[in-house]
Amino acid sequence: MKTVLKFYLFGVLTLLLLCSCAATAKETTVTPATELSADVAMNSEAGRGGLLFVNLRLEDGEELPFLLDTGATGTVMDKSIESKLGKRTGTGVGTGWGGTNKVDMYAAPKLYLGNTQLVTGKKVWTGGPGATSGSGTLGMDCLKHYCLQLDFAKETIRFLNSDQVDSSALGKAYPVTLKGNLPYIHHSGLLGGPDSDLLVDLGCRVDGMAGTNVVKGLAQFLPVCTWDGETYSNLAIVAVGHANVLGLNFFARHLVTLDFPHRTLYLKQTNVGPLAGNDSKRVENDENEAPVIFLEGLKENGRLAGLSEDDDVAIYLESYSNFDYPVANDNYVGYVKGYFNSRHKSATYSFWKGDDSSVCHYTIARASEESPWQLEKAWQTDQSDKFIKAYPLP
Repeated sequence: MKTVLKFYLFGVLTLLLLCSCAATAKETTVTPATELSADVAMNSEAGRGGLLFVNLRLEDGEELPFLLDTGATGTVMDKSIESKLGKRTGTGVGTGWGGTNKVDMYAAPKLYLGNTQLVTGKKVWTGGPGATSGSGTLGMDCLKHYCLQLDFAKETIRFLNSDQVDSSALGKAYPVTLKGNLPYIHHSGLLGGPDSDLLVDLGCRVDGMAGTNVVKGLAQFLPVCTWDGETYSNLAIVAVGHANVLGLNFFARHLVTLDFPHRTLYLKQTNVGPLAGNDSKRVENDENEAPVIFLEGLKENGRLAGLSEDDDVAIYLESYSNFDYPVANDNYVGYVKGYFNSRHKSATYSFWKGDDSSVCHYTIARASEESPWQLEKAWQTDQSDKFIKAYPLP
């Protein structure tokens, strides 16, 4: 079976900027609304490399897209909304995968889904890493009051009555624990290992994250994976400092029911592989796919030494360097140059066959953004990274 991993590659180097923001203030909530619109249209790119958004209405009638993010403790809004929020009530620091930012606090505005006012905390933040231009992030201060069903096959979000859920039709049940107002299940990660607390993070656009002590290199790509007895194909797991995360692209392979009032996650597998369909962000991220597409082409034509065309392999992104380019936001200069820049100058990938104790490494490079890729170096090591031999270049 050929390795088909192109679909996920565009998100790997950008996901840290686009994953969830975890604000840390504790919120006091009000009584949940009893009625919600039964079905809400899901944006078509959700779970197909894009994030999950829903349109909410402000009290003055303006509609804004809000990211549904179970990896954010609170609700975050773009600074452009501040004129509608009244007097600032305080300041703080917002922490997310993209770093930390100064945030301003305001009394929470009324947010409506259809004609129903949603329950949120008493405060919202503006200017944090979870806010995107002209929109907001709807976090666990709101979501924890509801039972959400995500039907990616029908591109529908359903708000269910938690007391009337027929659990027998929803697949496997996983108890949810809220820690720091974030939802976790206790299970092994996508890369195996002992059970641990896994963050249920709809704001993480790839399949998952694992600690740098677990993932080889910066990211690991799995042609096949077994998790809780189910088989999955073509997953991307990204290395982070210490977090264990299940992300949106993994959940999109299921009918997902998040019954927060009863602290239960239900997963009913509907797809083994990634969802089919066009991703609106794909064109602008072709640069992230190009290096592995180039290497896959060599492999499929028998020109990648150490591997045959039919070898099933796990692929690891070991290192990369990028062409410099200006960044407008000084707060993100260092971060963006390190992770968000997809204009690759060179990259090194490892290819590992599960039944082989050795690892094949390939470095590719190009002289400019318009230049073709060239295989610059190829070599073999054991799994302890001890050099075995160099491969000839095609």
